[in-house]
Amino acid sequence: MIVAASPPAVYCCSSKTLLPNFTQGNQVFSLKRKGSHSLQLTRTLTEPGKYHLELYLFTPHEGILSPQSLPEPDSFIGTLEHRFSLQQLPEQNRTSKTYNSANLSLPRYEILHGSWIFQYRVSLERLRQQIRNSELSSDTVKRALRLSQTFAKRLRRSPPEAGKHQRYFRLVDIYFSWLAEQFLLECMAMEGFADFSPELRQHVTDFLKEEYRRRRELDYLISFQGTPTRVWNRMNLYQRLIEYPTLLRPKITELGDGTRKLVKAVSTTFIMLLFTYALFNLGGVRQTLSLGLLLGIALSYALRDVLRDDMITGITRWLRKGKARWKVRLLAPYTSKPVAQKKVWLDYRKPSELSPLVQSFSSKWVASDEQQTISYRTALTLFSANFKMNQFQERLSLDCEHFCEMIRSTTNQLYAWSDANGLTSAIQAHPIEKQHDYNLLLIYSDPGQKQPSTQRWRIRLNSQGIVHCKAKKTASSDHGTAEKAEGERLD
Repeated sequence: MIVAASPPAVYCCSSKTLLPNFTQGNQVFSLKRKGSHSLQLTRTLTEPGKYHLELYLFTPHEGILSPQSLPEPDSFIGTLEHRFSLQQLPEQNRTSKTYNSANLSLPRYEILHGSWIFQYRVSLERLRQQIRNSELSSDTVKRALRLSQTFAKRLRRSPPEAGKHQRYFRLVDIYFSWLAEQFLLECMAMEGFADFSPELRQHVTDFLKEEYRRRRELDYLISFQGTPTRVWNRMNLYQRLIEYPTLLRPKITELGDGTRKLVKAVSTTFIMLLFTYALFNLGGVRQTLSLGLLLGIALSYALRDVLRDDMITGITRWLRKGKARWKVRLLAPYTSKPVAQKKVWLDYRKPSELSPLVQSFSSKWVASDEQQTISYRTALTLFSANFKMNQFQERLSLDCEHFCEMIRSTTNQLYAWSDANGLTSAIQAHPIEKQHDYNLLLIYSDPGQKQPSTQRWRIRLNSQGIVHCKAKKTASSDHGTAEKAEGERLD
């Protein structure tokens, strides 16, 4: 798709999705932008059991994506990132305010404070999204200021005195101070902040001064020194260090290795059997070793090496069709105890190769059967013993950089009158920007849920990154087909 270039579009995204034919689960996915090329889907898992997730990315490409151009392991490791982290239960979170959290064990202390800072960052992102979707308002600044003041009191109520607790607290305190300052400075730099009441502007200034005073007293200023790029990278490092104790450790096992070895052994045995049979027959007819026979042997070996890998890969894919590609064990931090296990399917499909359930949704926006779809499916089992003190946050990140690189820039221009009603007005040349539309469909079910929930977004990309993202309805085009296919779940 090629459109006339315009000022950068406002990023629009909403987690609210209308589901006319399917029930919506308790925990829906919320989508937000991470940088210029990445999107992140998040939700909270609150109970043990089996969770099924199917992600379908409908691309406008015909025959471009393949295991050769973008191998499935590269998609699994680079383009798609599926992570899980521990979070404190809301009841435990509220109870922890009443006693000294520094008395907790180190894992519980880090999970508690890691959950706090994550919730604060999510709240700021929501306020930032409201500003992008509309405009800066005094109510938004007041909420951000009140949120930051409340979090500062909560975090600094009972700081630890020494030990590993103090080191972790220092990281959280520095990162929070920087995060709050960046959001408020961003608001102050926006048009319209100067029109707010002097009292509100003074409150913001007082908060920033108090944060600077605290940094100076606690020797935090060294973390804020350096070039802007260095400070930014340092804070990103602090964020990863804060999140590290809460992230579940994945242990990935690629399935099908035994099948591939078996196919390789059988195919080698069969080829060498034919080759040996032909060699002995030729040797019986002609008792001498001629140059032609040597050349025939060399060509046979060369042909075997050329065809063997492709043949083994093709036979292995055929034998494992419909089976999981990877098995992932999720281990708890520190203890390395198994928390959950999931199986992963990932492949490229044409619309006609998709299940009837998916086809019932995608028939309205798929224009050609040659358009390719990236299919990512998981079957997750969460063990019940891990929900006594924690809940889990699920994050699914999609990196669109590879798809943006596939969009070639154009030098075309559209010519039009500057005044559409006046044919004597000046002629303007509008540059054309090439864009691609992708449809992202999620189908998922929680433990005990009879009908799957669905969400859909339309993502628009150009060569520079994500232009627009908008939630769309997910109405099924065929009620009977959808109900019939509802029972087709992952094993």
